[in-house]
Amino acid sequence: MRRSDIQRSIKQSLQDFRNLSADDFLSILLAGLIAGIVTLISSVSFAALIFHGELTPYLSSAITILISTAVVAGSIFSLFSAARPVVALPDDDTAPVLALMATLIIASSPAGTPGNVLFVTTFGALACAALLTGIVLTVLGYFRLGSLVRYLPYSVMGGYFAGAGWLMIQGALRMVCDLPLASVENIIALFEPSALWRWLPAVVAAICIRWAIRHWHRALAMPLIMLLLTLVFYALTALVGLGPAQLMADGWLVGPFPQVSPQLFNPVLFEGSADLDWSLVVANMSSVGTIIMLSAVSLMLTASGLSVLQRNNFDINRELMVAGFANTVSGVGGGLIALPSMSLTELAMKVGAPNSRLVGLVVAAFCALMLFFGMSLIAWFPKTIVAGLLIFLGISLLERWLIEARKKLPRLEYLVVVMIVLAVAAVGFLEGVMVGLLGAIVLFVINYSRINVVRYALTGRERGSNVERNNAEEQYLRDTGGQTLILKLEGYLFFGTAAALARRIEDRLKDTAQPPLRYAVLDFAQVTEMDSSAALSFMKLAQEASQFNFFLVLTGLTRKMQKRLMGSWFEEENTSYIQILPDLDRGVEWCEERILKEQALADEAQVGILQQIFEHLPTHEDHTILEDYLEHRHVEPGDQLATQGEPSNEMFLLETCTASVYLDTNSGMKHRIRRAGAGTVFGEVGFYLGTPRTATVIVDTGGDLFVLSQDANARLEREHPLIAAALHKFMIRIITRRLQLTTATLRAVLT
Repeated sequence: MRRSDIQRSIKQSLQDFRNLSADDFLSILLAGLIAGIVTLISSVSFAALIFHGELTPYLSSAITILISTAVVAGSIFSLFSAARPVVALPDDDTAPVLALMATLIIASSPAGTPGNVLFVTTFGALACAALLTGIVLTVLGYFRLGSLVRYLPYSVMGGYFAGAGWLMIQGALRMVCDLPLASVENIIALFEPSALWRWLPAVVAAICIRWAIRHWHRALAMPLIMLLLTLVFYALTALVGLGPAQLMADGWLVGPFPQVSPQLFNPVLFEGSADLDWSLVVANMSSVGTIIMLSAVSLMLTASGLSVLQRNNFDINRELMVAGFANTVSGVGGGLIALPSMSLTELAMKVGAPNSRLVGLVVAAFCALMLFFGMSLIAWFPKTIVAGLLIFLGISLLERWLIEARKKLPRLEYLVVVMIVLAVAAVGFLEGVMVGLLGAIVLFVINYSRINVVRYALTGRERGSNVERNNAEEQYLRDTGGQTLILKLEGYLFFGTAAALARRIEDRLKDTAQPPLRYAVLDFAQVTEMDSSAALSFMKLAQEASQFNFFLVLTGLTRKMQKRLMGSWFEEENTSYIQILPDLDRGVEWCEERILKEQALADEAQVGILQQIFEHLPTHEDHTILEDYLEHRHVEPGDQLATQGEPSNEMFLLETCTASVYLDTNSGMKHRIRRAGAGTVFGEVGFYLGTPRTATVIVDTGGDLFVLSQDANARLEREHPLIAAALHKFMIRIITRRLQLTTATLRAVLT
C-alpha cells in the first residue's frame, strides 16, 4: 500500500469519528460487539479444526494466533478497503485446506518428532501460506490482473467450495470423535454408542444454528443461539451429573489451556526458525496454489456481493491489493489467511451500523480485549457447539455450491462439481482439484467443439468477387456458382472445431443433389489462432482435394498460420491443389478466373463498353454523336486514374484495359476493394452524386478507355437529351445490377 493511501484512510477514519452522532456511536458499538462475538467463536472453531490430533495440546496457542489474525488483518481491511463497513476474519473457505496441510505435515514428519517442532513447523507453514497468498494477491492487484479470476469455470469454483464444505464437516467430526474419516472402518466406528454421543449433539447444534439463522433476526441470531446452546449444554450435562471440571477432563470443552502469553505478532518465520523444519514446510507447500486460488475467488465473490449490498462499485484490483497487504502483514507476523466476511458485514449493517470504517475497528478491538483478558472464558466453551458451527458452515457451502447449483448449471457442468466433491471425499483435496481441472478441460473441449466456427457459408452464386465483369461473364459465373463453396471462418481452430469443419466439406463432396465441388474457399481473416492438431485436419482436406480433384483455396492466413500449415502438415504432392491468397476477394476472384478460362470465355472477343452502350441507342448516327463527347485515352499498367479525396469530375469506361480500386488506410497501406475488367465502368457513383473520390484507381493491364467529364455530360444533356437519357439508363442498369448482387449476398449471409 502507498503511504498516501494509508494517510488518506486514517484521515477518513478520524473524520468519521468526529462526525458521529450519539446514535451512530451506539449502533457502531452494538454492531461491532455482535460481529466481534461471532468472529471470536469462528476463530476458535477454525483453530480447533486446523490444530487437532497431535496438535491439540497447542490449541490455546492456535486460538491466540487466529484471534490475533482477526485483530491485525481485520484492522487493515477496515482502514483501507473500499467497503464501509467491512468485517474481516480468518477465511473459512481456506480453513479446511489449511487443516489438510497441517494433517499432511504431521503425517510426513519422522516418528518421534517432538510436539513443539510439529507445532512450530505447522505454524510456520500456515504463516508462509498467508505470506505467499498476500504477495500473489498484491501482484495481481498491482498489475490489474483481477479480471483473470473471472476466467475460472463456475463448475470448478463450485466444486472447490463444495469440497471445502465437506472437509469442514469432516474436520468437525474428527474434532469431537478423534476419528479421521479415511477408511470404511472409521466411518462404521462413528455409529458406535461412544462415538454417537460425541457427534450427534454437534449435528443437533448445527440444525439449531441453521434454524435460528433462518427464523430469528439475522443480526442477533448467531450470538443468541450460541449463548442459548451453551446454557442448554451445561444444563443437560448437569442433569446427568457432569460438572464443568469433569467435562473439561473428558474433552467436552475447548480447554484446558496451558499458560501462554498472548501477543498480536508471532513472527514464527523468524524467531521460531530453530524448531522449524523447513524441509517439511517445503514438502507440503503443494496446497498453497489451491489456497491462493480459493482466496482470490472468495475475495472476488465477497467484493461483488458487498458492492451490490452497499450500492457501491468496488475496484477488484484495489481490493486485491488491500487483501494482499493484510495477508502479507499477517504472514510476516505469524498469522493466517484472512478475508472480508460477507455474512458478518451484512450482519453489522442489519444492526443499523452507519457506513463507517469504525465498525471493523470495534470488532478488532473486542477481539484484542478477549485475546489478552478473556482466554480463560474461551476454555470453557463447549467443543460440541464449536463442531456444530463448523458442520453448519460446511452444510451451507454444500447447499450453495452442490445442491442449489443443480438448478443453475447444465448437466455436464454440474457433473464436474459432483466429481470434485467425490474426489475430495475419497482421495483428497488436491486430487479433487486436479480432477476438477481435468473435467473442466474435457468439458471445454466438448462444448467448444460444438461451436460452429463457420460464420457463414455461401456459394459462388451468392458471393462473387468484387470484380466488374461484362454481362456474359456475370451470367455464366452465376450459373456455375454452385461448384464453389465459400466458408467464412471465425474463432479458435483446434482439433475439435477443425474436424467438424472437415466433415462439413466431406458432406458437401458426397452431396449429389448439388453440382460437383470444384473449389472450397476457406477464409481465415477472423480466425484468432490455430493449433497444430487443427493443421492435421487441413492436411486430410488437402489429401481429399487431390483425391476428389477440387481446389482448396485458403485466404486471410497470418504468416504464423501459413507456416504451421505448409511447414508441418501439407505433403508436397498435395500442394498443387492448394492455393493461398491474401484475402477472400482475391480467393473468389481466382476461382472465377479459372472457371471462365476453362470455358474459354476469358479468351473470347470481349464486348466493348461502347458497343454495350450503343445497343441502347436507336441509330448509328447516335453512336458517332456520343463518341464526340468521350475522350479516348491509352493507359499503361501502374497508371493512376483517380486519387482518393479528389473531385469526381470524370467517369471511366474501360474498353480493353483493367484496373483495381484501392482504399487508402491510416497505416499508409492500400487495400483493394474492387477490380474492374474490360467492358465495365467505374467512378459513376461519385460522378452522379458529385462527391469526392472514395478510393484510388490504378491500371492493372494496359489498353484503351474512354472518359466522360462533367462538362461533356452537361453539354450532352443540353444538346442531345435523348442520347444522354439512354446513357444514364445504361448506367442505372449497371448500378442496379450491383445492388442486386449485394442484396443477394446479404440475404444469404443473414439467412
